[in-house]
Amino acid sequence: MITRLVVGGAQENTLLTAAHLDPARYEVTLASGPTVGPEGSLEDRVPATSAFVRIPDLVRAPHPVRDLSALAHLYALMRRGRYHIVHTHTTKAGLLGRIAARLARVPIVLHTPHGHAFHDYLNRPGSAGLCRLERGLARWTDQIICLTEAERDDHLRLRIGPPERFTVIHSGVDVDRFRDARPDVRAKRRELGLPPSGPLVGCVARLVPVKGVQHLLEAVPGIRVGVPDATVVYVGDGALRPDLERRAAALGVNGSVVFLGLRRDVPEIMPIFDLVVLPSMNEGMGKAAVEAMAAGRAVIGSRISGIQDVVTDGETGELVPPGDPNALAAAIVRGLADPPRARAMGLRAQARTDPYSIETMMVKIDHLYTRWLAAKGWPHSSSGGSPAHRVPSR
Repeated sequence: MITRLVVGGAQENTLLTAAHLDPARYEVTLASGPTVGPEGSLEDRVPATSAFVRIPDLVRAPHPVRDLSALAHLYALMRRGRYHIVHTHTTKAGLLGRIAARLARVPIVLHTPHGHAFHDYLNRPGSAGLCRLERGLARWTDQIICLTEAERDDHLRLRIGPPERFTVIHSGVDVDRFRDARPDVRAKRRELGLPPSGPLVGCVARLVPVKGVQHLLEAVPGIRVGVPDATVVYVGDGALRPDLERRAAALGVNGSVVFLGLRRDVPEIMPIFDLVVLPSMNEGMGKAAVEAMAAGRAVIGSRISGIQDVVTDGETGELVPPGDPNALAAAIVRGLADPPRARAMGLRAQARTDPYSIETMMVKIDHLYTRWLAAKGWPHSSSGGSPAHRVPSR
């Protein structure tokens, strides 16, 4: 289960899990709410091996009436499907899905938060309320899957559950596709309408406040002081885009900022950047950071849980305080001013991406499913031949 299949790391993780589970051993149902929003849709990537069920009232924002309707729909789906495992992804589907699974007496309930929403999503009372809800739901969850050690530590610090309830499985990235991309840089710049020369600073993200994209825009004047011919390139879309475009005009930096919108050729775009920036306020792992590293690019990222587990400060990139445009500008200027150092960081980064491969993720997920099936009394042979297990992947 997942709340919506917009373009994003959590959604890609969910789709990869559904696509790469062995169809000889698992019957997979993928359940999602409506895919709405300017971020773009990934519904065309729902694997043919999975049944797809839309939950019409499963929406991201709190809505008591629709939430009750979605809960009833999910309960009915789980009772009808008689699933052995329910695996929920992200906050809203995790809340409703785990309640429905408890009511439907699903034997195994797993949850991947993909980070957490305990800060920078809600106000202080909302964050405190969410913590209380998550503590209660953790008692109904067999395993909570964190994307990084830092994310697990955050959950433990907030007393969401005991240590044995958490495990760490990195989100899978098609690292080979990014490693092997060899675009014609000049032709790609021309195709994308980018300046034919000058350094390019890339930011691949949903254009929403929690991704910190507004802070990168505020850093552009400082970047121009240090590197006048640099261009900041946003890849992605979101509700914040009109505000960003207006702010770029107000700052007088239109010529130094380009919005490419949604792109399906990110592996071919990433290698044309001189640096990649993740200015996020909150991240589960920072999948774009791994993609940049696989492409051999140094990463300038926020020093937050998730990113700081992926990017090693001073070795594969540089970490700066979140929400600080001046620090962000200074780090970008340092990176652009010393290309040999940035290239060396990128090569070190590329060599450290194997733990984030799709194959590594799926081995760990399958092992986790197998362990819980055995614990609950269902044999699950890796060589096949055992009964199929229905796995709704939110």
